[in-house]
Amino acid sequence: MIARCGIMRAMNQTAMNSPLTKALLVLASVLALLLGLWAARQLTHTPAALPAFISGTALPTPRPLTPFTLTDHHGQPFNLERLKGAWTFLFFGYTHCPDVCPTTLSTMNSVTKKLAAAKLSGAPVRVVFVSIDPERDTIQHLAEYVPYFNKDFLGVTGTPAQVDAFTKQLNILHMRGSEPASDGNYTMDHTASILLIDPRARFSAIFSAPHVANAITQDFLSLRKYYEDP
Repeated sequence: MIARCGIMRAMNQTAMNSPLTKALLVLASVLALLLGLWAARQLTHTPAALPAFISGTALPTPRPLTPFTLTDHHGQPFNLERLKGAWTFLFFGYTHCPDVCPTTLSTMNSVTKKLAAAKLSGAPVRVVFVSIDPERDTIQHLAEYVPYFNKDFLGVTGTPAQVDAFTKQLNILHMRGSEPASDGNYTMDHTASILLIDPRARFSAIFSAPHVANAITQDFLSLRKYYEDP
């Protein structure tokens, strides 16, 4: 038994000294070194920074939206699936708004014209106006109001509960700002920001008032390039 072990040790020693074995050991060492360098790079690698915005803020991690149910001004369901496959600018307001809402929709009309002039490929861009005043903003009223600013803009409404559920997940504040006047008219206080939803239905950026068409356009193009370029 002892003699046999001695013979095996001698054979192992001979094998270790062979050119093939030495080459394999060198190769294994090189592979181990490369693997270590790759692991170190993965641990220290940081992704490209988000583009700096002029008029808004890009979310470091886009936030997926949860299912919701609303209705567009064509009478068709507007839900989570409708947000997929396109870049969507969401603005929350009401048709009786005296200043901020019409001004913002006019600004977004300018933005869409600038983007159309850029002849972008890939996911399309659209603008959706979400009413926070469902008591007065009927489907018919939205159909008359929203296309006035741009025929491709989409107006969206729902029951008060549906609107509340959608605005809550996006942190959009809204409430009645005054008691009804003698003619029944009243104002609404609401968040004036524009939200950007990416083609995967994720909340990706927010543009705070005051809104400037050139700045929003440039910010959007920067963010689109960041996400869509290989």
